[in-house]
Amino acid sequence: MSQPASPLPSGWMTILDDVHMRLDQAIASANARMDEMSMHSAPNMVEARHQEVTRWRERLARLNTFLESAEQVVQSVDEVLQQEETRLRNQMAASARLRQKLAQDANGAIEYKT
Repeated sequence: MSQPASPLPSGWMTILDDVHMRLDQAIASANARMDEMSMHSAPNMVEARHQEVTRWRERLARLNTFLESAEQVVQSVDEVLQQEETRLRNQMAASARLRQKLAQDANGAIEYKT
């Protein structure tokens, strides 16, 4: 029996073996860098994370202060609006009473002339 013909042109097996060897080297190199990085960088990564958390905590504290300040402003505006609403309601009530009095006086004046 004869072996079936390879679907690849001649010399391609060598090229594929070379590519396979280079990939193995790249993987081994990447693994070595990762191992080296994890040994030396762990304390640095922890410190970087700690600094990042500290920065976020400071930002949150500033945001909290800003929100408290904004809430005070809103409360002040709400109080002013409540006072103005009360004043306006009082003026409307006084106007209604005056209109009623004028209507009564006008009726009285008309009745008085007759």
